Amino acid sequence: MPLRGVKPEAVEKRLKLLVYGPPGVGKTTAAIQFPSAYLIDMEKGSQNYAETIKKSGSMVFESSNPDDIKTEVTALLTEKHPFKTVIIDPVTALYGGLQDKWNRIFEKYATTQKQSELQDFGFRYWARVKSDYKSIMRMLTALDTNLIITSHQKDIYGTGMQRVGVGPDSMKGDEYVFDYVFALENVSGKRMARTVKERAEIGQQKFPEIFEWSYQNFCKFYGQSAIERESNPVILATAAQVEEIKKLIELVNVGEETISKWMTKEDVEDFSEMESAKIQKYIEAIKKKLETVKGGK
Repeated sequence: MPLRGVKPEAVEKRLKLLVYGPPGVGKTTAAIQFPSAYLIDMEKGSQNYAETIKKSGSMVFESSNPDDIKTEVTALLTEKHPFKTVIIDPVTALYGGLQDKWNRIFEKYATTQKQSELQDFGFRYWARVKSDYKSIMRMLTALDTNLIITSHQKDIYGTGMQRVGVGPDSMKGDEYVFDYVFALENVSGKRMARTVKERAEIGQQKFPEIFEWSYQNFCKFYGQSAIERESNPVILATAAQVEEIKKLIELVNVGEETISKWMTKEDVEDFSEMESAKIQKYIEAIKKKLETVKGGK
């Protein structure tokens, strides 16, 4: 089989960042500096900044229900809207909300009283929490908008329970999801961002090691055109496409291993999460295989 690699092309990517810091450092205040933003506020932290948010052409959706948030993110992903930045404030509450949701479900169906009281539901419980969380994160990172995720800060411990530093209080591995991770600090009365992680060509980093957090500086360092361009909706697979591919899979007897490879390649867990154009390619490939099988007969 011939190799399928291609030469990579430079792409003007949206700004996708995770920012964390101690209480009172101003994570919410920092995030809402971005105009034309859609703020998903899980801790009602925006209520003190109503005028600032209105003046910047932004809107707020208040909820601590992870299912409501997933519905809202789906709409932001698939519908035309004027927002250039989406803010989740804070992701710590989203992760905690998903744990609470699955605690209630597993407690309801616990097989023993002891299991219910201890809430020790094991691997299946954590698998559901992580699956839900990753599904929302995939949609967020797929948005054709800038993305600002704020997080509480927590202590990080090494061997022997020795404190080795601080990091975001969210699901383990979140730092790998984002192109940029910043730690917010208060230095001599100024809100400063320390660059913890940046994905960039060697020697072509955009952000200084430490800089004053401001919308103007983000435009300066990252590029105003990338930050301020209009967003476009993503067209997801239709119900008809999902139904069709499932029927074709049964007809051709496509194996679970192959389907798993497709899901991994497209970074989804279900056909309904695939983009319409991508699922259509799989549909056409299966149809072609089906025609080959019929022709052989």
